[in-house]
Amino acid sequence: MSGLPVAWIVARAAGLVAFGLLTLSVWLGLAMSTRLLGPKRQKALLGIHRTLAWTGLSMVGLHVGAILLDPVLHFGALAVLVPGAAAWRPASLALGVVAGWLTLALTVSFNARRWIGQRGWRRLHYASFAAFWLALGHALLTGTDLKGFGGPVTAILAAGPVLWLTFYRLLAPRRAPAVAAIAAPA
Repeated sequence: MSGLPVAWIVARAAGLVAFGLLTLSVWLGLAMSTRLLGPKRQKALLGIHRTLAWTGLSMVGLHVGAILLDPVLHFGALAVLVPGAAAWRPASLALGVVAGWLTLALTVSFNARRWIGQRGWRRLHYASFAAFWLALGHALLTGTDLKGFGGPVTAILAAGPVLWLTFYRLLAPRRAPAVAAIAAPA
């Protein structure tokens, strides 16, 4: 263990924690959109959803920062900011770069909601599906901790709820919005 560069260990740990937090955020966002957790809890759950997203994004930042500081990998800013610019495993690293940029846009959209409107915010949030699948692909193809048995188990544990909640959202009958009050007859 003492022969491993600290930056590489931090990069691995931060990447796994980022994926875990962002996966929880996706699960919670989907559960909220299906109203499975009840309409009365939406405001509190939105706060947890935002916190998971911002904390996950900060872990993505730590992941990228540690990679830039790693004396063995020798990645430059271009390799971690531009999809496909890395010399080592450019395709699988590009998945992570695109997922990172999408995560940034999605997380910042919480604060930009009043400017982009509810409809724009909702449309942008469809990108969370792409961000999730790209991040999972990046973790499985690039991550050294998910080789062997851990990869498929992680994929099933992370993707299973996303798939189930997505299909539930698409196939479950829509609940009619509550009717406020019926106008009095004239």
